[in-house]
Amino acid sequence: MAEEKDSKYTVGYGKPPKHAQFKPGQSGNPGGRSKETSTFEDDVEAELRSLITVLEAGDRRRMTKRQAIVKQHVNRALKGDVRSTQLLLKIREDLGPDRPDPLEALIEEFREAHRRTSTKDDE
Repeated sequence: MAEEKDSKYTVGYGKPPKHAQFKPGQSGNPGGRSKETSTFEDDVEAELRSLITVLEAGDRRRMTKRQAIVKQHVNRALKGDVRSTQLLLKIREDLGPDRPDPLEALIEEFREAHRRTSTKDDE
């Protein structure tokens, strides 16, 4: 009888033989997609974004490692450490004094989009 049921099933494009079909609950890719390898820059960035607890003036504060590094260099520069002072001044110079405020650019972009949509509504 089993042979009669199988004979009614036609094998063709998009219809594999019954023995070759996936069983219910079985994945076609059991290993899944391979994980993307991270670069050195990605690893450094992830580490700088991780949080640590710092004891500051008797209080515990949570901050990123990046913030803690900046805070240490500023404090060392205030105490007269020449290397920290040079590093901070170099970073400030590289950023530039006339660096545009990203918030202003976003606000202007929003205003422009609002103008475009409001003129379309008026038509």
